[in-house]
Amino acid sequence: MDLPAMERDKSAVYLVDIQSADRHEAALALQKQGLPEEICERLTTPADHIQFEYFGDVLYGELAYFSPQTKKSDYAGTIIYKNILIGIHPLNEGILSALIKPKTAFTEAQKSKISAEFLLYVVILEILSNYGKLIIASREKIETLALDLDNKETDKDISPEVFLESKTRLSLFSRALEKLYFTLTFPPTKDILDNNSLYESYFDYLLKSMGLIKISLKQTEERLESLNDHYHLLLQEKANKRLNFLTVIQAIFVPLTLVVGIYGMNFVNMPELNYKYGYYFSLGAMAFIASVFLFYFYRKGWFN
Repeated sequence: MDLPAMERDKSAVYLVDIQSADRHEAALALQKQGLPEEICERLTTPADHIQFEYFGDVLYGELAYFSPQTKKSDYAGTIIYKNILIGIHPLNEGILSALIKPKTAFTEAQKSKISAEFLLYVVILEILSNYGKLIIASREKIETLALDLDNKETDKDISPEVFLESKTRLSLFSRALEKLYFTLTFPPTKDILDNNSLYESYFDYLLKSMGLIKISLKQTEERLESLNDHYHLLLQEKANKRLNFLTVIQAIFVPLTLVVGIYGMNFVNMPELNYKYGYYFSLGAMAFIASVFLFYFYRKGWFN
């Protein structure tokens, strides 16, 4: 990587995508290439620098993003150095190059005005596009879950961990989105393009798009919350049905237990004990009582 050589070639725009698990190492390498020492120091604490700043003629800031693969939020250090866009991040694949790759077919008018700043716009646009796809995928999973809950013909058990995992993922996603919104809201992010640039208004478009994504995300979170409440109501209904069944069983056996208790007492003078068919009569009486209770509960719909 030779940044000075790239800078001297004014006819080209370069993308440098640095993947490193150790930002200290990446910062030292960039400092050797002539980047300001202040930027290299700030690279080691990405969470503190989500607002873009100018250091001389070099622009630096952190783009918060959420990775669907790792289901974690992280930061991509972004530096615009003359005609060079530099990205630093810990992923196993180049996030900036992966985002820009589908957008390389620019029109001739765009090619004549393309710059590192425009590449930054393309990166953020693709991040928002991926966020939109992620929200749609999350909503589809939620609606599939809702169908499983409402399907009376299936005895499929749904674990509470499904809701907890979805809530955690949406929460991390929401946090990354809020950080990115903060980054785009404050200068100099909105002012990094020349006043006469064809793409000056595009950053306003990014903010509008992010506003729509935030609304969609809020609706998705509300839908998940309402489905979670519905799930707990179903669990409560199942528990009540089991309790009702146990109550029916207990109501049937209470009078039978009473009969057994009476004739289980050890009194000497109990005339019924001397009956020849007393045993069979007591069994028949208990069977009759149980049948009456079962018929009554059945007619009242307690077994539904």
